[in-house]
Amino acid sequence: MKRKGKTNNNLTLRETALLLFFAALLTCILLTTVLFSIAGRSVYLNIVAGEMREKAKLLSEEAVKYMNGEITEESFRFMIRSTESRTVILNKLGEQTDFNKDRRPDLPGGQAGPKDGEAGAVNDEVLPFLREEYPYVTQDTVISRDNQNGIIAAAPIVGTDGETLGVVFLIREMSDIRSTSRSLLVVLIISSLAVGAIMAIPLYFLSKWLTRPLANLTSAAVELSSGNYEKRVEPEGSYEVRELGSAFNTLAGNLKISIGELTVERNRLRAVLESIGEGLIGFDASGRVSRTNNSALELLGVKDPEKGVTLPENVHEAVKAVLETGESRTVCFASGERVIRMNIAVIEEEKGRVSGAVALLMDVTEAERLEQTRRDYVANVSHELRTPLASIRGIADMLNDGLVKDEGDKLRYYGYILKESIRLSTLINDLLELSRLQSGGVALRTQHVELYELIADVADRMSGAAKEHGMNIVMRVPEGEYHAFSNPDRVEQVMITLIDNAVKHGTEGGDITVDLYDRGGKWAISVKNPAEIDENDICHLFERFFKADKSHSSEGTGLGLAIAEEVLTLLGESISANYEDGIIELSFTVTKQQ
Repeated sequence: MKRKGKTNNNLTLRETALLLFFAALLTCILLTTVLFSIAGRSVYLNIVAGEMREKAKLLSEEAVKYMNGEITEESFRFMIRSTESRTVILNKLGEQTDFNKDRRPDLPGGQAGPKDGEAGAVNDEVLPFLREEYPYVTQDTVISRDNQNGIIAAAPIVGTDGETLGVVFLIREMSDIRSTSRSLLVVLIISSLAVGAIMAIPLYFLSKWLTRPLANLTSAAVELSSGNYEKRVEPEGSYEVRELGSAFNTLAGNLKISIGELTVERNRLRAVLESIGEGLIGFDASGRVSRTNNSALELLGVKDPEKGVTLPENVHEAVKAVLETGESRTVCFASGERVIRMNIAVIEEEKGRVSGAVALLMDVTEAERLEQTRRDYVANVSHELRTPLASIRGIADMLNDGLVKDEGDKLRYYGYILKESIRLSTLINDLLELSRLQSGGVALRTQHVELYELIADVADRMSGAAKEHGMNIVMRVPEGEYHAFSNPDRVEQVMITLIDNAVKHGTEGGDITVDLYDRGGKWAISVKNPAEIDENDICHLFERFFKADKSHSSEGTGLGLAIAEEVLTLLGESISANYEDGIIELSFTVTKQQ
């Protein structure tokens, strides 16, 4: 099982320190073994040779004492047995002395020792070598027959008169030296292992003491990365670790301040982005949507932001082009019933690296509608002006060319010119009136208005025009006082417009009905007449230049109801149209007198 914060391929600092310690220990043992095997043997040989030389010198001195009777044979034999080396004593004749028999050896003045092959003799190849070296033995002599075979140390036995009475040889075979050397090496390795095992215990606790502050720092760093900017550590451990702990606390404090400032700035930026009316969309370096504000979601009709934002293909192509070229682009696309214009610009960081793009979304539906209205307005005005002007010009050309000879025809054509001129003047006046109303340049004063008298007067004046079209105006307003607070001239203008519209576009032979209703704080004046009209045209009746007659051959300029709507809007009133069972009803409101 893996420990928290550790993987199979990582070691803790404590484990690393212990591993390095044991690696160093094993390396030390290995190097000691190799160096001892190479150089230690010669050093050990020199040490052994020195010891053997001193013992040989000591034995030669004791031999003189023994020959002089100062010590006993047993004491001398004991000294010989106490040496670790093999001891050979040759007399002045080069013969080996014998100390194994219970008699005094043939030392100077004594009995001859055993001959070659007898008990106590050296029956090997060493004795001839010793005899060859005998004449050359002096004080501090070390004889090495062969480094591979052993070491021979020699010391002369010198009497009181200065005469050489014999030689003491100490022999140490190489097998004994190697055995001792190996024993020393084994002891050295065992002692190194023992020292390493003993030192591992304090090293373990020392490493634990050293790594505990680092573990605390690691835990604090993890919490800090998780958002706990209040986390601090107690500086402890060695000087460097304490300094690291203090630096960590300083870093945590500064980071808390920086994060706080960034959070405030982020919230401010978010508030600004969410408060602006235009939509904003952020794109990352790959062209994916990374951020949007509420206005953008509303413009795009996104109800569930978690499902993401879907944009048309031309938008993605434009964003890709902006990221590649760094040049701003503008695209338009439809989102439901809205027309959206998107301005896309690149976001550059230091050294010109492109990190993404930002798009500003604007609802240009109204602007597009107004532009279309403007185009329609110009087209309609041009059409309405062209018709009377063309008629006047055509008649004028005929009269100017003398094509009309009859005075009666001339008068009739003059009448046509006058009628078209009046029509043209009316159209221009209506256009100017509508422009003034829409620009807000007309100030309407309100006062007391008595509606019954106003309605009756308008109905009486318009009755003649109605009769010319075979229609009658019927007032269903009971006689009485109906007090209102409005502009009497403009209310009268609207009444005339509605009745005139009923006369011109109503069905001949039908009646025009004028009613008055009580709507609480408002009076509602209604004008009804039979008419043939497409129900789909009802919602367009108050638009400029709209005529149910698509050929525009009927009377009127198509501006009357539009002007009436603008007048009532300035007065704070409303107007509406309703069509049912072949009867069209136009009604508007007037505020009651309080």
